[in-house]
Amino acid sequence: MVKEQPMWYETDYVRNLIPMLTGKAVRGISDSLNVPRIFRGEPALITTASWLDAMLENDEKRALLITDDFTEKYAKRVGDSLERVGFEYRVWSGARPEVPVHTIEEGAKVCEEFKPIVVYAIGGGSVMDTTKCVLVRYDRPNLNLFLILPLDPSIGLRKKFKYFICIPTTSGTGSEATATSVVTNDLVEPPQKVVVQVPDTVPDIAILDPYFVKDMPPFLTMGTGLDAFAHSVGSYVSNFGSPLIDAINLTAIEEVIKYLPRAVKYGAKDMEARAHMQMAATTAGIGFGNSTAGIDHALGHAFGKVYKVHHGVSVGLFLPYSVAFQAKILDRWEGLARIFGVELTGEDREKDLQIILQAIKDFIHCVDGPVCVKELKNPVISEDEYLNKLEYAIDYADKDVVRLLSSRPLNRQQIAKIFEYAWDGKDVDF
Repeated sequence: MVKEQPMWYETDYVRNLIPMLTGKAVRGISDSLNVPRIFRGEPALITTASWLDAMLENDEKRALLITDDFTEKYAKRVGDSLERVGFEYRVWSGARPEVPVHTIEEGAKVCEEFKPIVVYAIGGGSVMDTTKCVLVRYDRPNLNLFLILPLDPSIGLRKKFKYFICIPTTSGTGSEATATSVVTNDLVEPPQKVVVQVPDTVPDIAILDPYFVKDMPPFLTMGTGLDAFAHSVGSYVSNFGSPLIDAINLTAIEEVIKYLPRAVKYGAKDMEARAHMQMAATTAGIGFGNSTAGIDHALGHAFGKVYKVHHGVSVGLFLPYSVAFQAKILDRWEGLARIFGVELTGEDREKDLQIILQAIKDFIHCVDGPVCVKELKNPVISEDEYLNKLEYAIDYADKDVVRLLSSRPLNRQQIAKIFEYAWDGKDVDF
């Protein structure tokens, strides 16, 4: 598990191969849609338990519920639904924020002891990502988690367990609908976020019950909501779309624009907004999980880890720069005009792009999110601190797998320039 060798996407073979797969023509030849079964609403827990009851023999009814310290409080509610159909269950609350590598080993040992047939992840992105990696280590212990190539359709999971179920307690990461896990390599200083992509780890079931997200505080609601916003916008303006994925991403963007401000302002008093944002996050997860995230995620992964900024806030901050960078070779951003309710001139391309970029910035501002580093409130970053650590952020962004998937090739010098512009919000002009 120790990351002493490059990640799968840091090898020369993959770094040379992936750019050849990003062209529209290549994507048109072969495509797939990998999604979970979704049970939504208040009955979702009971519906899931009834489904499992029908699918499993009595001697297979063992469920492990993986949580962190905060989401452990939800475990009994889930466990009660399972006990009604004869399940034995155990809770492991050892998941930690940002998924440090040692927690994966700990979780795999718990699985070896209990031998669950069903595994639930109850929590935000870190809990769900921890569980994905734990399941790989449990089911395929001889595989190097960091060298699994996502180009293969399967690594043969589900021999020791049968079903993987996610219950998101935040509305943003979309991890309940993707094969992606973001793990922290805390063996380097500063720690580095790395991406693990295993097709088999798309959950079998996603449970979307607004009860589990109703009490999110305003900052977390804003940050996770901007993560969903960046997922869908970044994916839509890329070259990885298809008619179906485009429709999914546009729906997610529309839902976030309509319901995130309400969810931030009213919280649990507006359960309609909570429910819609929960579905929007999953929809955005399906969108980028079956295409790609924008380079805002390569930049945001690096920025967030180096400067200790919330992931959703980080990727939201870099979204306008990401869209502007891709716009130099693609016109897909024009499709956002209807969603934002703005009118383009149709004659002046640069002016039209500025209209779209301003609409993105205005939306981020309306939920009290930043669009440049100087605007950050949590935490406040001085210019000296920003510049002193910038080389780490540039290096990490350059190594990030999302950088390789950019429709427009992105090199180290351009990454450095975007980070420079992001200090005070200068428009990308290259």
